[in-house]
Amino acid sequence: RALVDLDRAGRALGLQTGPAFSSMLALIEAGPAALDQVRATLEAEDAEHPDAVRVPLDQVRWAPPLVPPRMLCFSVYEQHMKQAFESVLKMKAGRGVTGMLKGLGMIKMPKRFYARPLYYKGNNLSVSAHEGQVLWPRWTEQLDYEMELGVVIGRHGKNVSANDAMDYVFGYTCFNDFSARDKMMQEVPWGGVGPVKGKDFDTGNAMGPWIVTRDEIPDPYDLRMQVRVNGEVRGQSSTSGMTHPISRMIEVATDEERIVPGEFIGTGAAGNGCGIEFLRFLAPGDVVEVEIERIGVLRSTVVRAA
Repeated sequence: RALVDLDRAGRALGLQTGPAFSSMLALIEAGPAALDQVRATLEAEDAEHPDAVRVPLDQVRWAPPLVPPRMLCFSVYEQHMKQAFESVLKMKAGRGVTGMLKGLGMIKMPKRFYARPLYYKGNNLSVSAHEGQVLWPRWTEQLDYEMELGVVIGRHGKNVSANDAMDYVFGYTCFNDFSARDKMMQEVPWGGVGPVKGKDFDTGNAMGPWIVTRDEIPDPYDLRMQVRVNGEVRGQSSTSGMTHPISRMIEVATDEERIVPGEFIGTGAAGNGCGIEFLRFLAPGDVVEVEIERIGVLRSTVVRAA
């Protein structure tokens, strides 16, 4: 398997590549015509095999597939939210109280979770790449992973209906929203509007290894997912567990606000996709892999500075 340098391939084949081949964001902003040009270039390259335009994957130095102009982070998996809430109760009130409340049927999601998907705006500049390092913040002892499907927007839009929303999707990628759980528990219960530093630190938004275009994934709600730490399977799930579909997320995101090409939507941690659900957090040096069917494997190493 190899990557094709589109710009070099186009020039080697005598094709006009243009600015759309200068970056992933430029390609997305250039629209469907640019994707058609990519396909034509790949078909010509496949037929003629010009030298020095393919790079074997084991020789690639990875970068994030995209530095998005904006990042929205939703949370739409009921199973994850319930399991994470139970774990937080165990940490704060003990297993006995939590078991009693669960037995009485008192651990429930708030109605607003089902009414509409909720999100916060993430740090679009804190992205890290496949095979990259995630820097452990000095103020956390409970660093965690989040196995997520990432969605990349391909068009400008505002007040987009759910019926039309999927036409605005450019593609999909693996996403790992590293989170400092102890910091989040300090921030959220005290009247805050959501996670602040618990989700906001350099390199904490890992994505990749690449973006798979929408036409390659006919059903984004039927993708198997798995997260591993140091090769050990920590959780398995499926995108079928979304309470709200991607189309509804886009509808909410565009309500009186414009989305732009290259904008990134994290769909939230899938059930069984986080350490908090099982009270198993990361340690310095851990290697975390998020694998999503039809997309690939995103691998990150957690590093603590001396």
